[in-house]
Amino acid sequence: MVAQPTGLAIGVPTPRVDGVDKTTGRATYTADIQLDGALFGKTLRSPFPYARIVSIDTSAAEQVPGVHAVVTGADIYEGARHGRAVLDIPVLAQGVVRFIGEQVAAVAADDEDIAQRALDLIEVEYEELPAVLTMDEAKAEGAPLVHEDMLQVKGYPKEVTEPSNVYTVWEWAKGDVD
Repeated sequence: MVAQPTGLAIGVPTPRVDGVDKTTGRATYTADIQLDGALFGKTLRSPFPYARIVSIDTSAAEQVPGVHAVVTGADIYEGARHGRAVLDIPVLAQGVVRFIGEQVAAVAADDEDIAQRALDLIEVEYEELPAVLTMDEAKAEGAPLVHEDMLQVKGYPKEVTEPSNVYTVWEWAKGDVD
């Protein structure tokens, strides 16, 4: 039988130094910290997987006392995008939403309740478009492109010369199956 090495943490119980504070409610979380002058932000998100934004009316939200800013994609530089390998997700949707939950508008207010009240007053008119929900649908000839401007989006491989929903194709093989 092999002797177990000593001094390792694997298999050894570790005491929770924060356990009592958490179970009694004494622990302080980030959300509990109140900073003077801090604003609270909330975002309005798309209920549709794919839709054109026809109009956004933020006028009622802007009038809520305690609201400092209401922002939509029209207020942001068009190139303000993020993503992992490809910078293809706008900070706020601009003209179209491409997934359920995509951020459409943002509110900065004195507290979370005021921000939520303002969000509830933002009116967005969408034109729902046919959604592509599977990889097979996305690869099919004539499928709507996720990004019609993909050749201008930072991060796409230089080898991509025609718009497509396929980012890249890799073939991976190891060894000889015969």
